[in-house]
Amino acid sequence: MTRARFSHHARLVRAGASLLAAGSLLLMGAVNAPSAEADSAVKPSDGEFVIKGAGYGHGHGMSQYGAYGAAKKGLAWDQILAFYYPGTTLKTLSSSTTIKVWITADDDDNLRVLPAEGLKVYDSNDHSLTLPTGSKYRSWRIKRSGSGYRLSWKDADGDYTTLSTKLDTSTWYFSTKAKVVKVRIPNGATREYRGSVSLVKRGSGGRTVNKVKLEDYVRSVVPSEMPTSWAPDAVRAQAVAARSYAIRTRDFSSHSGYDICDTTSCQVYGGRATTTSGGTRIVRETTAGTAAARATAGTIVTYGGQVALTQFASSNGGAMSSGGYPYLREKDDPYDGVVRSQAWSKKITAKAVAKAYPSVGTVEKLKITKRDGSGRYGGRVLSIEIVGSKSTKTVTGSAFQGKFSMRSSLYKVTS
Repeated sequence: MTRARFSHHARLVRAGASLLAAGSLLLMGAVNAPSAEADSAVKPSDGEFVIKGAGYGHGHGMSQYGAYGAAKKGLAWDQILAFYYPGTTLKTLSSSTTIKVWITADDDDNLRVLPAEGLKVYDSNDHSLTLPTGSKYRSWRIKRSGSGYRLSWKDADGDYTTLSTKLDTSTWYFSTKAKVVKVRIPNGATREYRGSVSLVKRGSGGRTVNKVKLEDYVRSVVPSEMPTSWAPDAVRAQAVAARSYAIRTRDFSSHSGYDICDTTSCQVYGGRATTTSGGTRIVRETTAGTAAARATAGTIVTYGGQVALTQFASSNGGAMSSGGYPYLREKDDPYDGVVRSQAWSKKITAKAVAKAYPSVGTVEKLKITKRDGSGRYGGRVLSIEIVGSKSTKTVTGSAFQGKFSMRSSLYKVTS
């Protein structure tokens, strides 16, 4: 991968888990997998256990490395999606579809933007005011005031002056002639967002929300979720999965004033570009990412007439796991290891396990007691026993995985 591998994968694991929670409102017949037989208990050797595993992430839906491998084998993006989300169909949304994204880093309860040609502020009832330009206006700010808002501008000395408007108490927005708004973030950075940016009421404060065309949103998300230097059909499959992810979250969540957030809890979205406090401009969109969005424009994955929960993760280790929907089911994945092996290993000391689970005393054995039956080792670990001098504790395979920062729950214990 072209970026830091572990941080990228961690985003995918958390994002997928978040989507599963969002999609649980309409669970359509969970698929129960057969449980594999328990493993033999393993004692530590020289005070250590060796964990051998495969994959990175939950394994539901599309494997990103698998999509890359499938594209290398000649599958087109729609064929990749059909493999990872079996039984689904594709649908095309209107090009005018928009999505509202909560900009979580702007967390100081006001919205500040830089002056620009045609910058205007307006309310939800189409009352508007085009703002003046000139060297004395360093930034504009919307801040809560009573049941409504107050508009002010900052001068070279850092002082704010309030500007009277005839706008009402409904939500206020900024937009520009170029349809790009530059938002000042509390850490000193400036982020460029396509579309409009508003301050949505939240108690006595507000949250910054970017209303953007869905296709522009996808242009920014795709490079954050997959290296766009990968095979074009893999990147196109990612574009469709990301687009579907956003619409699914929008349609099956009930957030106040926004549809989706911009962090690993949802999907990573950085807008068009970011200029750091030190003056370095980082472009979030890429040529290949934009090409993938355009090649699949408006396309989403559906099942039974509804947008599907298009979960994805970095690697499934050669076998997809059940995600609780008919189209997120277990099956072998011949594409996941095409580009590179997804095997991994990790050493964990018995003392570290005892520290994590102090009630067991000195750790004597680890015993995997239940698997899901899909993939190598007999499948992903569903439960594992920590056998100690004082007691035995049973935890889930994913809890044990998280406790020791393991890449997936598809693992075995050796010594």
